[in-house]
Amino acid sequence: MLGLEQLVYELSLRALAQQEAVLNELRTRAGTLLTATAIVTSFLGGRALDQPNHRYLAIVGFAFAIASLLLSVYVLAPKADLDFALSGPGVYEHFVEQTSDLAEVKRTLAYWNQGAYDSNQQVVDALIRWFRRAIGALVLAVAVWSLELGLH
Repeated sequence: MLGLEQLVYELSLRALAQQEAVLNELRTRAGTLLTATAIVTSFLGGRALDQPNHRYLAIVGFAFAIASLLLSVYVLAPKADLDFALSGPGVYEHFVEQTSDLAEVKRTLAYWNQGAYDSNQQVVDALIRWFRRAIGALVLAVAVWSLELGLH
């Protein structure tokens, strides 16, 4: 039978693991968006530039495509302020000095994990917002290029 401290500690570990999985999935999607942006740019952007009229629309489309690329790369880039695990030696040193019992250690670790989760969540939420902007920029690039090709 699990004690309350053990249950809370395991839940805090599971929350961190799920948060890390969300970040990994977001980065996978950003990589896919990066690829999609490159492909769309090569096909639609190239055709839009070949059109003699409305060249400014092609350039606007390229600006949106570049924004999508840069935002996707930002989401993919490593972030130093994300922590998904505690330092084993640091935890050991802290609790050896305290001479805490195991239940108290697990309770304290659960609070530390929650602190890491809360700090990480701010970064993850911001990355999700940047990813949505990257999607929006690609959609706008496609719309502008389609308009430019449709006007020809």
